[in-house]
Amino acid sequence: MKITRKINLNVKETVERSVSGNSDFHFYVDELSSNNYMPTYSGMADEKYKFDDMDDEFFQFLNKKASEDGIYIRLVFATCDNSNPEEAIFKLEYGGVSEDFKTDDFDNILEFEFADFGVKVKGCEVTFGTTVEGGCGQTPYFAEFGSAKGNREYLSLKNPLNLHIIEILEKMIVIDE
Repeated sequence: MKITRKINLNVKETVERSVSGNSDFHFYVDELSSNNYMPTYSGMADEKYKFDDMDDEFFQFLNKKASEDGIYIRLVFATCDNSNPEEAIFKLEYGGVSEDFKTDDFDNILEFEFADFGVKVKGCEVTFGTTVEGGCGQTPYFAEFGSAKGNREYLSLKNPLNLHIIEILEKMIVIDE
């Protein structure tokens, strides 16, 4: 399973697919610094553009940033309902869809209140991953699946939730041929 791929990602169509006309979706795009930190976290693009303002200028901004240090595009928003001791239930929102993902593999998952998953886009390199807290008031940063940059279970490729998320991300991105 390749976490980083050299592809020509169509930023505009990927963002449009993720939002899918749903103004309630927890959408954001953030600029990344050269070391993958998210300088604003609330989303620089969100600060400049509202949901209804996703016009040509918005996508020119994203394409420019994607070719510089990179951007992070949230494609899946997840929350966890850990009230059931028999299984963990995650609610996933993406592309106008809301689904439940259930697992009893407590050895390989990390339960969390909420999380986001998406892609880092830098030039033609696309990496699947998530936002990780920097700790002690540090700025959050992007971490790819399978890396040792955060909690081992959270980023693990043995985590059944992550494997499912990767399948979703593969369907969510739009590639220009």
